[in-house]
Amino acid sequence: MRERSPFNRCVECEETITQPICGECLAVRMKNMVGEYDTKLAKDIAGLNVEGETKCIFCGEGMGLCAHCFSKDIYEYLAEKNIKIAKEFLSRFDFDLRRVFI
Repeated sequence: MRERSPFNRCVECEETITQPICGECLAVRMKNMVGEYDTKLAKDIAGLNVEGETKCIFCGEGMGLCAHCFSKDIYEYLAEKNIKIAKEFLSRFDFDLRRVFI
């Protein structure tokens, strides 16, 4: 019998989810941060719930998309719209994104 890991793999990058914060919970925090600079741009940020067996540490819902992949998608969107806000976003929601984008 195979023993199950308490963490599962991300559906996008296939890495083990080690920072279990779901897209819905991240989106709330990201909207708040972006809203400090641009309320209109903040309204464009939406959460994403990808089902999985890893439980979010904030809401307890199952999740299958890691914080890195969700944050990467939001960062890329912000970089297209406003690079200054994107840089601030990167400093607050890094999740190893600086390794990729800096």
